[in-house]
Amino acid sequence: MRATFKRPRFASVLDQAGENTDSAHMKKPLAEGKLPVELLDRLLRHTSHSPLLAIGAAPGEDAAVAPGSATLVITADPITFTDERIGAYTVAVNANDIVAMGGVPTYLTATILLAPGATEDDLERIFVDIADACGKAGILWVGGHTEVTRVVNRTVVCGQAVGFLHRAALSTGGARPGDILCMTKWVGLEGTTLIARERGDEASRILGAERLAGVLEWLDVPGISIVKEGRALADLPLSAAHDPTEGGVAMGIQEMCSRSGTGCLLIEEKLPIREETRLLCARYGMNPLGLLSSGVFLFTAAPQTASEACRLLQAEQIPATEVGTILPAGEGTWIEKKGKREPLAFSEQDEIVKLASYSD
Repeated sequence: MRATFKRPRFASVLDQAGENTDSAHMKKPLAEGKLPVELLDRLLRHTSHSPLLAIGAAPGEDAAVAPGSATLVITADPITFTDERIGAYTVAVNANDIVAMGGVPTYLTATILLAPGATEDDLERIFVDIADACGKAGILWVGGHTEVTRVVNRTVVCGQAVGFLHRAALSTGGARPGDILCMTKWVGLEGTTLIARERGDEASRILGAERLAGVLEWLDVPGISIVKEGRALADLPLSAAHDPTEGGVAMGIQEMCSRSGTGCLLIEEKLPIREETRLLCARYGMNPLGLLSSGVFLFTAAPQTASEACRLLQAEQIPATEVGTILPAGEGTWIEKKGKREPLAFSEQDEIVKLASYSD
């Protein structure tokens, strides 16, 4: 059964009857520690309300309660690389983990840690961003925890998602020799949007204003969520699936092969890498294959199933490509460039970390 819920009205805090409407007040730094009950109560109006919740988010409640019983899929992921559109990133990376296991993401909680100096306006934007992303993904945001603390020097959001399994569970470790490796969207999708947001002026000089605007829109179109992929492929017998995040597509493939006890041959010419990604990575000495890639869905399947999967995804306007073949155990992970094989380089440390330390 698909979740149905009533989305809250995203009213500005300035039009709440009986509340302070002084814009200067809204921009005052929040005090450290827990939020005032009145502010928390107002912000929690953005969270979900649904018959699927026995108890929803409310001041004083320790957790949300969902009635019924089913096989649960549970994950948690923080966002630490950026505070621009941090709500959208939080929803996507947590929901994607559920989808990669074959589940349907249904509930989200979020712990929001703000550095001293943050304002109510800052917090309102985060709440609205999370609520909007949850609404688009069909996820119920059921609360969490919010505080201002000097432990952080920029905003950090730690999400936790819970979903339900309505099919045979997928895992990273189910790939089989002879399977086809497929991916959706393009390499370094998430990381490219982060570079564009964090280094906007320089990215504009490299890409031009029009292409930079296009990259910034990638966060929403095609988006860094793989929920649509999960729905499109729900009835197909995939053998393995993965949501590549830190370390990018290269690390994601290595993790799949390591868990599956297989090797892989990746074909460079088949890899979808956008020119914008190549240009920005070249500027900062980054390898696109090692760049944050939330929004990409890596999966393996028998050849006929892989072709059908790509056809179904493309029918849903989701780019999908067959990019390699799974090899038997002991044959290693390779990338073929113009007919020549070389080992597929990978690193657990994402290429995006080079951004902070880069200097000419």
